[in-house]
Amino acid sequence: MSGAEAVRVPAEAQRAGGLRALAGSLLRGLLPVGSILGLWYFAILTSGLPAFVIPRPERVLETLVEDRAFIAFHLLSTLEVAALGLLVANVAGVGLAVLFDSLPFTRPLLMPAAITLRNVPYVALVSVLMLAIGDTTGSKVAVVALSGFFPVLVNTMQGLRAADSVLLDRMRILNAGWWEIFRLVRLPFAVPSIVAAQQIAGTSSIIVAISAEWMISSEGLGYVINRAMQTYRGDQVYAVALIATGLSLVVYALVQRLGRWFDWRR
Repeated sequence: MSGAEAVRVPAEAQRAGGLRALAGSLLRGLLPVGSILGLWYFAILTSGLPAFVIPRPERVLETLVEDRAFIAFHLLSTLEVAALGLLVANVAGVGLAVLFDSLPFTRPLLMPAAITLRNVPYVALVSVLMLAIGDTTGSKVAVVALSGFFPVLVNTMQGLRAADSVLLDRMRILNAGWWEIFRLVRLPFAVPSIVAAQQIAGTSSIIVAISAEWMISSEGLGYVINRAMQTYRGDQVYAVALIATGLSLVVYALVQRLGRWFDWRR
């Protein structure tokens, strides 16, 4: 075998391995889609429900194309509410966790209130906010923030406590201040936990925003669902559900990728 042929064989083997890996990735991605479509068509064939209750998948895709301008307008409203709510949730959750870590006596004073707010039913919360500030962006952002801050708070607290005790002792021996210890030791150890909290709060922010809009709003994807139900447009309801699912998966994947990037332990 000549030298050129010897080089060509590993190159061809590497190319074949890449193609197999690509085919495997495509297969893993198509299997869930295929199973969902199979169950969807099975439900249509066996349930006997009308088309406005269980529309065909192709009709839902047609709705996404035909009503794209209408859906896109309300999608932007939902994304604004979800993003602002997630931002407020992180500010409140991380801020309270840092406060509890730096001033431990504040935890028994404020933690019961945080737990109480976390367990207030959303229906009651939305009703109170509606009466207080009406159908505004602030009322919907408040609902999203209250649903997301508790996972951020708990995970950040656990992350701050996970700091290496040996490193903490060395920092104290070197007479490091609170800010230096927090910035150089506690915060780096807490970053993976904070990122993990985003997988919960980030994905749920989309769903909670839609739920809040469904109850009180005149715009957003929740409003689209409400309007579609009143006009027997099941295809629009399923279209919104498809968009919400896709957005949640995208947020989860982005957070997971950022988590790998920020995880200094890797």
